[in-house]
Amino acid sequence: MKKIIINGRFLLHRVTGVERYAGELCAELDKMTGPEELVMAVPPEADVIPDYQNIKVVKIGHLHNRLWEHISFPLYVSGQKAVSLNLCNVAPLPSPGVVAIHDLKIKATPQYFSKKFIAWYNLIFFNAARRAKKIITVSEFSKREIQKYYFLSEESIAVIPDAWQHYERTEYDEKALDTYGLEKGSYYFSMCSLEPNKNFRWIAEVAKRNRDQLFVVAGAVNETVFANGLGFACPDNMKLLGYVSDEAAKTLMRDCRAFLFPTFYEGFGIPPLEAISAGARQVVVSDTEVMHEIFVDSVTYIHPEYYEYDVDEFLKAETDASNHILERYSWSESAKKLLALLEEIR
Repeated sequence: MKKIIINGRFLLHRVTGVERYAGELCAELDKMTGPEELVMAVPPEADVIPDYQNIKVVKIGHLHNRLWEHISFPLYVSGQKAVSLNLCNVAPLPSPGVVAIHDLKIKATPQYFSKKFIAWYNLIFFNAARRAKKIITVSEFSKREIQKYYFLSEESIAVIPDAWQHYERTEYDEKALDTYGLEKGSYYFSMCSLEPNKNFRWIAEVAKRNRDQLFVVAGAVNETVFANGLGFACPDNMKLLGYVSDEAAKTLMRDCRAFLFPTFYEGFGIPPLEAISAGARQVVVSDTEVMHEIFVDSVTYIHPEYYEYDVDEFLKAETDASNHILERYSWSESAKKLLALLEEIR
């Protein structure tokens, strides 16, 4: 029986959606497996190591970051006669093993990304699609996208969705509103990495048409990856907070007038699920295929390229109770699916 060795490079990064996915699934797998049934290999510079009870964590290699991922890590996996588990889109070129591809935004919305970024991920994804033992993704929509662009069979892709229970462990930061100069119920809130495909232009344009309302956005933009940064100027009633802690984000979601998620393209979309669990009064998302798959009738839908909204009308919208949406998604259940998949390929 082959060992499974988890690619731990995600521990080097600030937590966004893909890192959240990896961290939460590994934490659940740690509860479900015996001592050292799974191994996580991490780069030598990793300084924040999870306190696992059963997953064995080993620092390996002398290279760093991407070179570690594509040279040191696969050499270690090969030496152990093991299979690699890669949960954050990128898998080593020599031995991709099991790979989670969260979305195909580089294919669907290439105009938003630098040519270098697109070329790199085209190579990574093509290699995974052709050579991985199994592809994982986070929604039926994303599965169909992978099939469409890489002509893979339905059986070669497993859907293991995101979830929200990390917010159950997250405390509210009751000082967050004071920290950011906000009052409860006085603002519309949005949070995500500020990628152009997340469509924060919609918030800017809607803010211009609702000058008496305040729009607050948490997140940071990486201008080395995205072709034109934000690509627009923010109006005076749009406030950018930068990166915020989970505790602050949970509080800002709870106390906003509505949580806004106007994305053009997602593989899943964790932030609206977090907002629902945090107690947001209303959640507003784009009218896209994947958003309907995940949130059904528990949210309000907007057109991501239409700006003539009176945002206060969102508060009057009638939606189904959100509890049934939360019940559909669980890190524990996702980890069980992943563990079953790993047992099949050992």
